[in-house]
Amino acid sequence: MDGLSMGSNNKNLVAYQQKELLIQRELEPSQVFQEVTIGSLPDNVLLDIFDFYQVVINLNVFMDDRPWDWEKLLHVCRRWRYIVFESPIRLNLQLFCTEKSPVRKLLDIWPPYPLVIQFNYDYTDLECQWEDSEDHCHWIDSMDNLVAALERRDRIREIQVYINNAPDRLFEQMFMAMEKPFPALRSLSFQSVFDSEIFLELDDTFLNGSAPCLRDLSLWGISFPSLPLLLSSTSDLTCLILSDIPDSGYIPPETMATSLSALPKLESLIINFDSLTGRLERRTQAPPPQTRFVLPALTRLDFEGESEYLEVLAARFDAPLLNEFAITFTHQSVFDIPQTVRLLNNYLDSFEAYSLTLTFERPRDRHCASIIFPLDHPVFRPSYLWLIMCKESDRQVVSVTQICSQILPFRSGVKSLIIKWDSDTEVIEDSTLWLQLFHSFPSLQNLQIPAVLEPSIASALERPTEGSPAAAEVFPSLHSISIVDKMAGKTVQEPIQSFVAARQRSGRLVAVSRVRY
Repeated sequence: MDGLSMGSNNKNLVAYQQKELLIQRELEPSQVFQEVTIGSLPDNVLLDIFDFYQVVINLNVFMDDRPWDWEKLLHVCRRWRYIVFESPIRLNLQLFCTEKSPVRKLLDIWPPYPLVIQFNYDYTDLECQWEDSEDHCHWIDSMDNLVAALERRDRIREIQVYINNAPDRLFEQMFMAMEKPFPALRSLSFQSVFDSEIFLELDDTFLNGSAPCLRDLSLWGISFPSLPLLLSSTSDLTCLILSDIPDSGYIPPETMATSLSALPKLESLIINFDSLTGRLERRTQAPPPQTRFVLPALTRLDFEGESEYLEVLAARFDAPLLNEFAITFTHQSVFDIPQTVRLLNNYLDSFEAYSLTLTFERPRDRHCASIIFPLDHPVFRPSYLWLIMCKESDRQVVSVTQICSQILPFRSGVKSLIIKWDSDTEVIEDSTLWLQLFHSFPSLQNLQIPAVLEPSIASALERPTEGSPAAAEVFPSLHSISIVDKMAGKTVQEPIQSFVAARQRSGRLVAVSRVRY
């Protein structure tokens, strides 16, 4: 489920619960405990039931992206038809238009209800003689349906367009139809997927540069350098998703920050870059101090790209309600993120004692390290900080150490540390790297490690290198060490035993156990 559906479904759940109570209150006490036929219910109760049903459907609309099928109610009886047509706003009556819908006929039959447009086209073979194929005729009909719907721009409430490997020349009609303003548009999702380095491009004529009622905007794989112009008119925007941004659609972080300052209702912000091509040359120096604006409603932040971009952006604003984030930094060796940490302070400072998980793995052939923040907070959701980097495992640990050392006072509250290590990742032999990481957590009480790392971590705890603090100063409050292994009965290695014995001599007991996975 993406960001567009997350907030709306939470609101729908509240509405669902409220409507359930409303129906119960409107029924006579005797009706609650007696069997009654549907035909004996008064009109207002039937209306409540219809409304209740459409809320239930909308809770699961993200499963197929289709609004509720209210037309079926019209075929039951004349009375139901009357109730439905008399309450189009409450029942959220909308006409659903797709590339297969006979749109012109549809618009002539039904009353002027709001329109929802969903257009999906998959054109996977760019080399075939497409103009001579059956698909060409299908495309002409599909585009005619889409343009026919777009002509009713004063009624369009939602537009979803998914394009797979179709060149932009095939969409000239659609782009021309969308050069005018859409005053009722609330949700816009454009997703473009290509196997090659081809991207759909939008210019400053898109939507005539204005969408005053827009609430949700999602662009995937779209080049839109003029986006700041559009955002200047969307003061009611609550969700902004910019994913797989191509290099041709790069917007400088200073410009992006200026655009965000005009979005006081923004709740969810997602910015993901497609690649590093062309942006490494645009690295920006540390931003000068300046007055920050506030995004008072922002609760979710997702970012994938270079840390320097987020640093410049984060320096410009505060988000006091931020309670969920997923940040991915790509292919860097040095991480200096004071502005990002400052932005996340409200989240980080909310925990008095919690666990932290560090993972080192290779999802989808990408070498990653991640910092997973607490999973057990009653309000805040789990959050992630990913580092995509080169395959050297020692550099991964160094990078994680750089991040953890900057998260103050957050790190002083970490009581439990879990380390996960992918079996395909090279094991670190240099115990100094582990010592440097461990010194980031002075209040740690519980440590969980995989068996594959037991020798190197045990060596770090037992024999710190010259110039490092004594072993007893690492994890001074440590109570337990759990070793995750396939064989739970395996003997604890000598270095771990030596560390435990040294702690015991100083009056501090450390329990060691093996956990089978």
